[in-house]
Amino acid sequence: MKVEASTLSVDTQLEWQPNPEPDLAGYEIVYRDTTEPTWTHTIKVGNVTSFTVKGITKDNFLFGVRATDRDGNESVVSFPTPK
Repeated sequence: MKVEASTLSVDTQLEWQPNPEPDLAGYEIVYRDTTEPTWTHTIKVGNVTSFTVKGITKDNFLFGVRATDRDGNESVVSFPTPK
């Protein structure tokens, strides 16, 4: 997973590799304030491999992405590295 780090913006651009599992339902972006111990926000983004979170800066929040399957099971959260 990658986060766009070369430009200053209040939006956060994320990109990841597709999950090859046949029962993939889609992906969720999770994020939290840097002081929070657990994920506090979830955005369901569907079956895509990139997403821009509008108005939430990567400077003040931690981001991750996880895959979900048709039964609602969630993968472990992947953390981004700079792009």
